[in-house]
Amino acid sequence: TREDVNSLKNVHNNKAVKPLNRVGGSPLIRPYNTYYKFVVFRHPFTRMVSAWRNKYFYKNYGIPMIKLSRGVKAELEFYKDKEANLVTFPEFVRGIKHGIVDRHWMPQTEICQPCLVQYDFVGFFEYLDSDTNYILDQVGIEDDVVRADKVSKAGLKLSTAQFTIQLFNALSPEDVDAIYEFYKKDFLLFGYDKDVNSPHFPFPSIHTIVNS
Repeated sequence: TREDVNSLKNVHNNKAVKPLNRVGGSPLIRPYNTYYKFVVFRHPFTRMVSAWRNKYFYKNYGIPMIKLSRGVKAELEFYKDKEANLVTFPEFVRGIKHGIVDRHWMPQTEICQPCLVQYDFVGFFEYLDSDTNYILDQVGIEDDVVRADKVSKAGLKLSTAQFTIQLFNALSPEDVDAIYEFYKKDFLLFGYDKDVNSPHFPFPSIHTIVNS
């Protein structure tokens, strides 16, 4: 119902939402393989930047990252003034290159396994508004329940795509290539362009994938 969908403000902390691995299930076995299954992918670079903007202050990831660049004393400085010692984007890039990975920025192909799971619909974050409405239609939820253009921008002055262009243009070609290699399967499978200066960035070269 409309009320059920609108109540899911944060799926990570909602007890009503149970990941399959917590109930001993898998999208490859019954009854879960008979469910309507969809997945939404996003340009790897904008997804990475979004994770950095929202997750970099987590001590589990931020402290190991700043230690790579600033040494062992960085942890003490971080706790003295967290706002002044947040992870910079180049430090975030370096952390990924050194194997510091979390589900928020690991390759989507590793999380969602699109080559193993037969999704009924594969959508894209860049078309979230139309893809969301399509999914709701398929599962029988009528009315305009969720619209991506109504999601709060949280006071950010630049969109994530615009910010991504700035950040990646400031990186060295070697760092851009390294991050591309990290996400290479995502790029190849869904037709994303690694050139942030492309007029089509961040849109994929394909739009909708529907399995019959």
